[in-house]
Amino acid sequence: LYIPPIADKGQEQGVVLFLHGGSWTSGDKASMVDDCRFFAERGYVTATMNYSFLNMMGEDKVDFTTMMTEIATALSTIKEYAVAQGVNITKVALSGYSAGAHLALLYTYSMAGHSPLPVLFVHSKAGPADFRTFSPSSPDVRAFMAKMGVGSDEKSVRELLKNEKVVAMIQAVSPIFYVKGEAAPAILSYGRKDALVVWENVVSMMNVLDANVVDYKLIEYPNSGHGLDKDADSSQRSVDAMLDYAKKFFGY
Repeated sequence: LYIPPIADKGQEQGVVLFLHGGSWTSGDKASMVDDCRFFAERGYVTATMNYSFLNMMGEDKVDFTTMMTEIATALSTIKEYAVAQGVNITKVALSGYSAGAHLALLYTYSMAGHSPLPVLFVHSKAGPADFRTFSPSSPDVRAFMAKMGVGSDEKSVRELLKNEKVVAMIQAVSPIFYVKGEAAPAILSYGRKDALVVWENVVSMMNVLDANVVDYKLIEYPNSGHGLDKDADSSQRSVDAMLDYAKKFFGY
């Protein structure tokens, strides 16, 4: 948790929570420290967290519901700790990369009525929003399906995607199915050459936001794949969009 020295303790504060990537099975909050420090230096309370890794097998089962609960618990903890420091946190924005971006979207739209802090906006950097757009021919997709405990080879995945229970499971973890009118605005930062989270995923997300009249800003990375590392100008626009949204929705 990063609390800027200039934070106005007489004013209600927002916190920006950053969620790391790693295919839901790896990664660490340390990778988000630079983001936390950058926005804290600009006057915003920031935080990052670890979450349990996906494990659909065995006794110690961890699914996306587990992760949603952990994010809610982290927000409650942040709020309580900040109060002890004399800082009144009353709102949150979520930002994440890849798997972390998916969790940010899923939490924002599926937990809207249950979050200890209202989510005022969300920033998805290369995050899956519609798992129906994943191709069974992708090794990464097959590996993900294996982690979900439903198959690993391409033929098995294609057959499983026809199964009603699997279709329902895919919908349950796809953020697009939770977007409703008056939902939190979004910043969408995606690579045009992303072979994993393909552009069809972005279009699906934008269509749902449009249909529900939800405000969003698209930051396109024309030369980048999943790493979003080939377009410095787009990266700057992504940062600028975060600062603009924070000022607009946090009010400072």
